[in-house]
Amino acid sequence: MKEQNYEIRKGKTEIDVLHKDTNLTFIHPAYGPNKYSNLKELIEKDGLNSPTMSETASLVYQAFINDKEGKEPEFNDIKKIIKDMWLWGFTGILYTPKLIYIQDNPETRSGTPFMDESELVKKLGENDSNVKTLQYGFKLESMTSLELAKNPFVIALAGEEGADKLAQVADTFKIKPYLWSFKSVDKNLTRVSALGSYWDLGRRLVVDGDYLGGSRGGYALGVRHKNFSSGNK
Repeated sequence: MKEQNYEIRKGKTEIDVLHKDTNLTFIHPAYGPNKYSNLKELIEKDGLNSPTMSETASLVYQAFINDKEGKEPEFNDIKKIIKDMWLWGFTGILYTPKLIYIQDNPETRSGTPFMDESELVKKLGENDSNVKTLQYGFKLESMTSLELAKNPFVIALAGEEGADKLAQVADTFKIKPYLWSFKSVDKNLTRVSALGSYWDLGRRLVVDGDYLGGSRGGYALGVRHKNFSSGNK
C-alpha cells in the first residue's frame, strides 16, 4: 500500500457578531461534540475565548433572526446544533440553599467547573462584573417568550440584552420556551449553562441551567474579542 504523504487543512470561517458595544469574532466550525471542560480546553489551547452565555446568545440571535432565510451555511450549522444537540454557555452556576451565584467562565478542576462560595463572595465585594447573585422564586419550565425575556435567572445568565435576544429566538420555534433550573437546593450544587431544543425534538428553545457538564454531546464556537467600529464591522 502506498504511504500517505500528504495533509489536508481546511480553512476556518470568521463570523463577526455585534455584542453590546463590542464586535465578537466567532470561529466556525464549532468544536465538539464533547463535554464542557474538554471543549473549554480545546478552545483556549487555540488562543480563543470560551463564549459566555451572553455572548452565545448574541451568536444564536444572528443565526435565527438575521438569517431567517437560511442563506448562510455557518448559521444553518448553528441552528442544527441548537435543534439537534446543544451549545455550551461557559457561564457557571452555583446553587446554594440561600442564594444562586452566576459566574462567567469559572475555572475547571478535575474536568468539572469549580465555584467556591467564599471566593465568589470575595469577588462580589471587589465588584467583579463576572459574578452575579439572585434569589430563588423565578418562573421555571414552560413560559412565554416575554416571560423568558424578563426572567431573573435568564437575565443573570445572559444579561438583559441576551435575555431579550433569546426570547426573540424562542419565537421562531413552534412551542413556548423552556427553562431548566432549581426551585431550591439543600446543599451546594455546581452546574453549567447550555442552549438547545433537544428536549422537544427541535420544537422549542431550551435554556438549561441544570447541566453537570460531563455529557459529550455539546458544541461551542471559540470567540475572539475586538473593539467594534460601525464603519468596520
